[in-house]
Amino acid sequence: MAKGVEWMESLHFGHRTVPLMNKAHRLESRRRLNERMKEMELDLEFRRKWKKTTDVELWSDAAIFKFSDGTKLYLNIS
Repeated sequence: MAKGVEWMESLHFGHRTVPLMNKAHRLESRRRLNERMKEMELDLEFRRKWKKTTDVELWSDAAIFKFSDGTKLYLNIS
């Protein structure tokens, strides 16, 4: 894969799907993100924020959720 090219995927949670930029280029990071998202199912604050999520960047041990108001949430997945 060429340097600077990112994998564009989708992240589905609840009834929404948002773009996921997999900057880690590792399936293990994606697996850990999926597990962490499953843990967040009962977190009401996260579910409220998810409704405003525009896209997500996935790194090797963190996911960065970007919201419509310009704020970000850093979620540790390691």
